[in-house]
Amino acid sequence: MRSRAADEPEIPNAQGGHGGALAAAAVFALASHLGDRPAAIEAAAILAAGAFFVVRTVLVSAAAALEGHSRPLRVWRERCLWLAPHHLAFGAVAGAIAIAYEAAGIYAFAMFALPLVLMRTAMTAYLDHAQRSTEKLRAAADTIQSQNASLEAANRLLRDRSTQAMQSLSAAVDARDAYTAGHSRRVRDVALGIGRELGLCDTELEILDHAALFHDIGKIGMPDAILLKPSALTETEWHVMRRHADEGARIIERLGFLDEAVPAIRHHHERYDGSGYPSGLAGDEIPVLARIIHVADAFDSMLTTRTYRPARPHEVVLAEIVAASGGQFCPRCVDALVEYARRSGRFRAQRHEVRRRLTAA
Repeated sequence: MRSRAADEPEIPNAQGGHGGALAAAAVFALASHLGDRPAAIEAAAILAAGAFFVVRTVLVSAAAALEGHSRPLRVWRERCLWLAPHHLAFGAVAGAIAIAYEAAGIYAFAMFALPLVLMRTAMTAYLDHAQRSTEKLRAAADTIQSQNASLEAANRLLRDRSTQAMQSLSAAVDARDAYTAGHSRRVRDVALGIGRELGLCDTELEILDHAALFHDIGKIGMPDAILLKPSALTETEWHVMRRHADEGARIIERLGFLDEAVPAIRHHHERYDGSGYPSGLAGDEIPVLARIIHVADAFDSMLTTRTYRPARPHEVVLAEIVAASGGQFCPRCVDALVEYARRSGRFRAQRHEVRRRLTAA
């Protein structure tokens, strides 16, 4: 692949330098008629340097503008104007050398020339060292970038494996009860449908995906006697069952890369009127993702058969959820659920029956 520098027009510095040298010599020769006093010689040298600068940079800028299809004045300002002070300063140095040479001959010339040679040598060595250091830094940066890419790949793999492990645990929780098999995945699907109806962005939907899938992960430590009990729970058993939201949040929190999903998991049993658990949050105090999961969880629970009750038709479930809007459930989430159910082919029903029940609610 060609570099950008290879595509840029080549500037004929040699031709410009020859023209500039001739112009400088002519100007110095004409200016020497001003006299042989030091001030006159210094002025002639500075004028010669200015002539060299003007002729050389004008020729170079014109050639560059012609090849690059640009305006010559713009090229001259951008590429050459900043060099003017340097040329004039070197002209002044040349004038001083000429004055010293007239006064003391070759020895004065050596006194001026030697420091300049030493300065050039030192500057060349410095620039070479800086270039080598830059190349080393660039190589180190490339190495670090490569290592970062490797670490990112390893981190993605770790996250994928950890997520797969948590998905397996979530499925294991559902599988403990034949009636709830696949519950977490169904809740996730409904929650994502609600989220899309609410206009959540892709990042929020990704967080919702994980939070809904793992919302019941805290039940992994629940005793079967409580989790699978066919009758109503006692007060003590209900207290144990209510801990699963906090326990699930702590499990996911320990992973370290799903922190955004933790609040939704911890608060997915909060009720809109403030009577839920674990914190008794109400209204907009409840994270929106938790409100979505709460509605989706209830929707799927009522649609499936449980040990303590049979499944209900989806139009009946929708009517009950609409009736609880503003009390148990967030009204916005309920409206989004109704719209999602209306659009979804999974929940087709007799439209007149749905409308009748929703109207009655």
